[in-house]
Amino acid sequence: MENLVPSDILIHIINILVLFVLLRVILFKPVTKFLAARTERIAGELKDAEAKNAEALEMKAAYEKRIETYEEEGHEIIRASQVKASEEATAIVKDARGQAEKIIADAHQRIAGEKAQAVAEARTEVALLATEIAARILKREVSAVDNKAVAEDFFREVK
Repeated sequence: MENLVPSDILIHIINILVLFVLLRVILFKPVTKFLAARTERIAGELKDAEAKNAEALEMKAAYEKRIETYEEEGHEIIRASQVKASEEATAIVKDARGQAEKIIADAHQRIAGEKAQAVAEARTEVALLATEIAARILKREVSAVDNKAVAEDFFREVK
C-alpha cells in the first residue's frame, strides 16, 4: 500500500470513467438498440404468426364448411337419384303391366274371334250335315235356300 499515490488513484478513476463512458457509447447503446430491434422484430413475427394462424383457422373452418356443404349436396343428389330410380322403376312396372294387359286383351279378342269363327264353321258343317241327312231321309235334293232356312230354324231351336 505504500505505492498508493493519490494522483494514481485519481488517474485510475478517470480511466475507469472514460472507459465506462466509451464502452457505454460504443458498445452498450448499440447492443441495447440491437436487442430492442430484435425484440420488436420477434414481437412482429409473433403477431404475424398469430395472424397467419388465425387466418389458417378461418380458412380451415371455411373449407370444412364447404366440405360439409358438398357432402350434403352429395347426399341430396343420391337421394334424388334414388327417388328418380324408384319413379322410373314404378313407371317401367306400370308400363309392363299396361303392355301385359294389352297382350291379354288382344289374346281374349283373338280367342273370341277364333271362337266365333269356329262356331260359324261348326254351324255351317252342322247345317251341311243336317241337310245331307235330311236329303237322304227325304231322298231328294235340297236347294241352298232350303238349306239355309233349315239351318236357321235349327239354330234358333238350339239357342
